[in-house]
Amino acid sequence: MIDILEKYKDLMEESLFPYHSKEEYEKYFGRVPKFRYHTLQYCLDHFFENNFKTIVELGTSRSFVDGKFPGCNDDDAKYWEPENPEKWDWSAGCFTRVIGEIIQDTDIDLITVDLDPRHIRRSKIMTEGLSNIEYYVMSSEEFLDSGDGQIDFVYMDTGDMTPIENTAQLHLRESKLIVEKNLICDGGILLIDDVRSPVPKINSNEESDYGKAKYSIPYLQENGFEIVMDEYQVVMIKNNNLWKKIND
Repeated sequence: MIDILEKYKDLMEESLFPYHSKEEYEKYFGRVPKFRYHTLQYCLDHFFENNFKTIVELGTSRSFVDGKFPGCNDDDAKYWEPENPEKWDWSAGCFTRVIGEIIQDTDIDLITVDLDPRHIRRSKIMTEGLSNIEYYVMSSEEFLDSGDGQIDFVYMDTGDMTPIENTAQLHLRESKLIVEKNLICDGGILLIDDVRSPVPKINSNEESDYGKAKYSIPYLQENGFEIVMDEYQVVMIKNNNLWKKIND
């Protein structure tokens, strides 16, 4: 696990800077947050330390290449170069592919969910040859509402950054389903992507520093989830203090 994540560390860390400078992060957030490598490392350490088994991704990996290359969000599989990770869509995180690699030769399951069948087709191409991955073409809300078991790790990556209000409302609805249906186990992980993105502030004059999570994070905090990392992504643990006491 550590070797695979380390292999992609530099790509994960530098992927957002072609689009936004460190000065922009300083301007809008008063600091340069840590990026995806650090938050994903925290989540995976916690996941493996507790022998968790189930990961759900809401919003699959949907582009063969990063936006700076021809073919971004194109259906043509010629743009997918599995041996050339420098061209992968790291600005979107490549969660499906990275986690897919990490869980090989384990009994861990990754479930990836997306409303658009084209996105799922692309995701299947990007993870071809990897096992332990299930793909669902449905809305995140439909998937969560149909759930009757508990999940160890949920990655929330649905919606677009503009218009941000639509995505923020979607994240709130997803969060309410997670809470009301008790879908995440005690000690389970919720990782929210693109929270401290400058995009909503630049394009929509968004006042909240939580952007797409401006409604969901306060709601989750009121319902048993604690922020344990507040960076570009936000990591939350369910019933963290109670869970720690039981496991100490």
